[in-house]
Amino acid sequence: MSPSSRSERRAPDDATEPTIPATTGTRLKAVSEAVRASARRPRRRHVRSRRWLGRLLLAAPPLAVLATDLARRHERIFALERAELVFYLLSALCGLLLWVPLYAVATRARGIARWPVRVLLVVGALLAIGGQVYTFDRYQAYMNHRAVLVGTSFLPSVGQQLWFDRWTFARALVPWLLVAIALPAALVRLAPMRNRTRGWLCLDLALVAALVAAFVSPERGAEQGQPPDVMYVSAMGQLARARWDHNETVERVHPGQRTPDPVPRLVAKPTRPRNVVMVITESVRAQSVCVEYTPDCKWTPFSNPIVRDRIPLTQMRALDSTTAISLAIMWSGLAPTESRKALHSAPILWEYTAAAGLETSYYTSQNLLFGNSGLWLGAAPWTRHVSATMIEPEATYETGADDGKLLEYAIADLGKLKEPYVAVVHLSNTHFPYKVDPNLMPFQPQEEATGPGYEHEILNRYQDSIYLQDKALARFLEALKKRPEADRTVTMYVSDHGEQMREKGAVGHTGTLFDPEIRIPFWLDAPAGTLTEAERSALEKLRETPVTSLDVFPTVLDLVGIWDEPGIARFRSAMPGQSLLRGGSPTDQAILMTNCTELWACAFKNWGAIRGTKKLIAHQGERAWNCFDVGSDPAEQNNLALEECGDLVPLAETKLGGRPFGGRTL
Repeated sequence: MSPSSRSERRAPDDATEPTIPATTGTRLKAVSEAVRASARRPRRRHVRSRRWLGRLLLAAPPLAVLATDLARRHERIFALERAELVFYLLSALCGLLLWVPLYAVATRARGIARWPVRVLLVVGALLAIGGQVYTFDRYQAYMNHRAVLVGTSFLPSVGQQLWFDRWTFARALVPWLLVAIALPAALVRLAPMRNRTRGWLCLDLALVAALVAAFVSPERGAEQGQPPDVMYVSAMGQLARARWDHNETVERVHPGQRTPDPVPRLVAKPTRPRNVVMVITESVRAQSVCVEYTPDCKWTPFSNPIVRDRIPLTQMRALDSTTAISLAIMWSGLAPTESRKALHSAPILWEYTAAAGLETSYYTSQNLLFGNSGLWLGAAPWTRHVSATMIEPEATYETGADDGKLLEYAIADLGKLKEPYVAVVHLSNTHFPYKVDPNLMPFQPQEEATGPGYEHEILNRYQDSIYLQDKALARFLEALKKRPEADRTVTMYVSDHGEQMREKGAVGHTGTLFDPEIRIPFWLDAPAGTLTEAERSALEKLRETPVTSLDVFPTVLDLVGIWDEPGIARFRSAMPGQSLLRGGSPTDQAILMTNCTELWACAFKNWGAIRGTKKLIAHQGERAWNCFDVGSDPAEQNNLALEECGDLVPLAETKLGGRPFGGRTL
């Protein structure tokens, strides 16, 4: 048998498997596909879940901003009128339409647009959110268009302030910065945007929302009537518009160069021959110094015994809490509500004294580059002068040159003035961030930080700064009393305004008119024979009487003997104050108070009025006027019915442009 025939006969035996019917194979294939499909179904559900989670996370940042705002301001927001509340909600919607599309584009795994958008989100987190949180912590108000317009005119000062308070500033910024960096990175892995067309649509939507937020006037709503992020975008838009339109708020937020009206020749006729030394300090409130002599004085223990016989006025109040406004009042005698033209054309102290032939000086540790101070004072005809940068070329905008060096210069230079003279000594180290000496800090613990939780520490730093200044002031006063003309020299001590240490929620000044910011120390040290009995008696009767800074300038002119001069009659008619040597202004006189003037634009609207101990005030973050009796309620805790403040409400609303918290009237 041939091999081939044997192979053919074995073929049936070599077959490995029997043939499977077609119907059975189809069933197995279907089962396999079903198994694979059932495995894919959870994965699809998981992908969809991740995608929806990613979409929800896109809205997390703006929703977090809204939640933070509601937690801080829920009472104010829910008190908004219907139209104002609608504007707030529309602004919140605008914020969602701005940030959500930008975060969506930032989740793209590819494409050029994602990188500039991520940078934009970081910048927005730093400025529009973190910066707003810091501003609210400091001032109990967010940065709005008005604050931006004012702040851009003295950026070096703002920069110094933020550097001094850098730890509080960093704590406000870092959480939002981390979100802006981490969230897009997480969403790229979780639910990236893959559709380029959707990406461009998102950018278009964000651009439209940004333009609406920037250029729809915030005045359509209430003051502070937007979420903080949208309020910041709005502020930037209003700043751009103001610069394009050359808006006067940008052009004229600070004092300009004065062109004072000429003062005719005067003849000084004081009741007694005397020199006047006027010491003005910065940001020192009455409750943080020993205004009257106290044997156990702990706040200002160095000067306290040197001027033991001083005459204190314990209820002196400034009409504002802004240096430029306060000094204009105390050097010109004009009310803060005067026009910019009047405040720039009115003579000030040195013009009057020069017209009377008196020698004068202005010694200041303040940096006159701050707020155009040097420009405003440039025409003053003083005899002797020195300022911060002449003592220390690197003097800061905020605290200026060292007060101790300034006082040493002043005491050495006084001898170059012929009697009778008027010397103004202006100190500045007690301005934030409060200059201290590490070797002389009895009030502990202390920090520069101003944020919530540091109330005690920042107050101690403030007190340490006053303590340091008082030590230098004591050396000056002691040396002054040893001078040949000491027995005929009257010394006046006053502060421009006070300082708040979170008693009413804020730190610093310019934001409110609560007493910590406006009740100021004032005393007069007059050696025997420098005052008449009537003058001394009048001052002593005012020890507990409510008086204001409007009376300071008339008192200085009265001390040098030119208050009654006929030549200043037309100027005197514009001065609402009266000499304290003659009893001061009537206590039933209604006086307007404001931090918002034509001389100095305010970042946060606040104003009111005072008559005696009754005081009416409000700021833009509130929803109603506050009426207090500071005589019976010095801590301003008992908000009285508005009827208790009588006609102060219509007076404030008529003369000061309505309510600081809105344009509507009662």
